[in-house]
Amino acid sequence: MSQVLYSLTLVFVFFASTNIQISSASPSSYSQNHKTFVKTACNSTTYPDKCYKSLSSYSSNIKSDPIKLCTTALNLNVKSAKEATSVVSKLFKKSQKSTAGRKDKMSPETLILKDCLEEMKDAIIELKQAVTEMKTLQDGGSMAEHITNVRTWVSSALTDEGTCTDGFEEVKVNKETKKKVNKVVEELATTTSNTLALITNLRY
Repeated sequence: MSQVLYSLTLVFVFFASTNIQISSASPSSYSQNHKTFVKTACNSTTYPDKCYKSLSSYSSNIKSDPIKLCTTALNLNVKSAKEATSVVSKLFKKSQKSTAGRKDKMSPETLILKDCLEEMKDAIIELKQAVTEMKTLQDGGSMAEHITNVRTWVSSALTDEGTCTDGFEEVKVNKETKKKVNKVVEELATTTSNTLALITNLRY
């Protein structure tokens, strides 16, 4: 997962040529196909097919507005983070029950799941902070400052997602547990990476 996260966080260097412009919409921009706008924006992400699949159904609301595009992506990202966190939480509780009554401390697996769960909860908080910053943008706040803040929050969430699974490489745990955690967290990381790419391409 560390290698995957490293690749995801380096994706910024490839986006210089595919910026999403924030500007006053012209009559011609309103007439363009809204799904085409979403697809074009998603082509700048690490996982364009997944990006388009998740956002295309919201194209009528997004229209050709890059701020609405990023806000929608963030809201969906928060939802995905909550779902992934729920999976980790259930595995943690199950691990706790399996070691109930032990005189020593929690098992290594339970400790890793506990740490992972904390990282996931932090990721949710950071993504929600990013949503708040985007709302400030919609209300006409300082664009440069708030876009920077949004990028910082989403980047931190991506780092936390990677930290969650790193622990499973260091300690021997149940293979099925490790598989389930890696699956949901890596899936979330691809979503967060796409969100980060969209936000990175906002220009002001």
